[in-house]
Amino acid sequence: MTTGRRGAIRAGPRPDWTSTAPMIVATAGHIDHGKTALVKALTGVDADRLPEEKARGITLDLGFAYAPEGGLLRTPIGFVDVPGHERLVRTMVAGATGVACALLVVAADDGVMPQTREHIAILDLLGLTRGVVAITKADRVEPRRIAAVTAEIGTLLATTGLAAAPIRACSALTGVGIAELAGHLEACVSAGDAETASRGFRLAVDRRFTVPGAGLVVTGAVHAGTVRVGDRLLVSPGGQEARVRAIRVRDGESQSAQAGERCALNLTGPRLTREAVGRGHWILAPDLYGPTVRLDVALRVLPGAAQPLRHRTPVQVHLGAAVVTGRVLLEADGALDPGAAAPAIIALDAGLGALAGDRFILRDISATRTLGGGRVIDIDGPRRGAWAPGRRAILAALDTPDDGRALEGLLAVAQGGTDLTVFGRLRNLPADTGEALASNLGAVVIKVGDGRQAFGGARIAALSGRVLADLDRAHADTPDDPGLLAEEIAASLPIPDRPALPAAVDRLVRAGLIARSGRLFHRPDHVASLRPADAALYAAIRAALEAAGRDQPRLALLAERLERDPEDLRPLLDKVGRIGWLRRISRHYYVPPAILADLASVARAVAAEHPEGLLTVGQFREAAGIGRNLTMPLLEYFDAQGLTMRIAEGRQIRAEWREMKIDEGVVPQEGFEPPTPSLRMRCSTS
Repeated sequence: MTTGRRGAIRAGPRPDWTSTAPMIVATAGHIDHGKTALVKALTGVDADRLPEEKARGITLDLGFAYAPEGGLLRTPIGFVDVPGHERLVRTMVAGATGVACALLVVAADDGVMPQTREHIAILDLLGLTRGVVAITKADRVEPRRIAAVTAEIGTLLATTGLAAAPIRACSALTGVGIAELAGHLEACVSAGDAETASRGFRLAVDRRFTVPGAGLVVTGAVHAGTVRVGDRLLVSPGGQEARVRAIRVRDGESQSAQAGERCALNLTGPRLTREAVGRGHWILAPDLYGPTVRLDVALRVLPGAAQPLRHRTPVQVHLGAAVVTGRVLLEADGALDPGAAAPAIIALDAGLGALAGDRFILRDISATRTLGGGRVIDIDGPRRGAWAPGRRAILAALDTPDDGRALEGLLAVAQGGTDLTVFGRLRNLPADTGEALASNLGAVVIKVGDGRQAFGGARIAALSGRVLADLDRAHADTPDDPGLLAEEIAASLPIPDRPALPAAVDRLVRAGLIARSGRLFHRPDHVASLRPADAALYAAIRAALEAAGRDQPRLALLAERLERDPEDLRPLLDKVGRIGWLRRISRHYYVPPAILADLASVARAVAAEHPEGLLTVGQFREAAGIGRNLTMPLLEYFDAQGLTMRIAEGRQIRAEWREMKIDEGVVPQEGFEPPTPSLRMRCSTS
């Protein structure tokens, strides 16, 4: 696929420069300083493509030119020729965002002009550190003038990321200095950023058009990742699905495009229309979709700003090729003086596709002045507590380009661990990278819902200490209680820490610091002991239940036999049920484990005798010799414990059930003999 003026698609081979990483260079500079002429001298391509541009002799929209193979430039460099007029700064920002290198153009006769200064400020705010300065129209002035302009430019760049950029005089008209300038541009070409290329695909759309027979085409800079023909992507912020039909890179068809390149994508999709996508949209991998209306940022005000930037100042936010209005929110309703930097929040008026590390520019709401800019730290932060110390600590941890350091900082300060899915999307990490980073940091990763939560080792250790303290306190306060359920331990913990409880408990069990009996956790040396009065009453209860055999009495009848009130017996029955000496079948029945195991054997025998393996209510009741009041609660208990399952015709013993599993109950004190081993009703295939 190839695109011409407004994108007529035609066949064309891609230049075979695969041995060198792609490089996009953005021009910058004041209007009529010779940017387009210089690009033409370097590439042989006139980047002014619009009739109005030809007629007026100025660049009005982004122009693109690619150095041909075998030409002056020996590496695959593409140029984004941006307009220099003050009213077209928005277009300049769109062209300069996401590029790797800048070509700053200053005319020797005019020298530094207002748009020169603003473009330098924008390039610095966008984080560009690689570039070359071309002093054009050198054939029109004396050497002394070139020296003066060189010194002035050097002073302007001294405090920016382009301080080390070489400054060279040249003339697009005579060709003087053009070859030397080309050599400096080639020196800017690095081996490429393999890490960026491995991340999720993001393309900032700066043009879109339709072509007869092909359909919708968008062009833009690839900020990250790789796209291939056939990939399925999303449009942000609209969310429409898009499939890549064809790709064009460097004036030729291609099967793929990667970070650092500009490309054209021929897209199709069920809801994808010409109106659904345009300049400012993103085309991206589905996992990265999530437009936001709230950005936590590191903000810097330009030193030359006319006045401080105040809380709730309305602004235009330029990010990628998008422009969205919003307001700047500052801590304590404060203000930022010219040249100052501080954390800030930008509340947007519309959804914007953004990820951590994205650079942005702020202009005043009337788009006449550049106010400042910076980089995105987080997206969709909380509206409440945005300036709380805990939230500030999270942002301080995230404010680093190193993903490992960011995650390490988060694990140390984030309450409730770190959601690796959210972290991975924010940082545009390759699949499973977040979990690998967490593992390298010694974190514990826990599945929570559909995501995975990482907890730092120090937090797990602190949580483990709290669990031990809670168990020690429970054993001291209620020595007749055998232990605590996981739910009871969790209830005493802060809500954010609860997902990590299983990991903390598992470590304690493996270390031998706590033990587990059924569903209860306790210290290994803890043995539940009843008070003398409770022990005597339990002896009477156990004697009555064992004497009843299979046909166990209801609680009301048991209380009547013991001449007690039923509600006076219930607390003790529940307590010994936790110990494992009784099983609570329902609110009205408490059955000794040995009798329960016997009834389960009866159920299995009844089902085995049925031609279809069914366990019916009547047959079970008759075989067990028990009343109807006990039969139904008992069968429902078997269902709940996994021994039986309901079907239309009745019940069946679960196919995977093989044998009764028993565990030993806790030995009671006060001279009692150990109870009969208790029944564990869970299925077993061993």
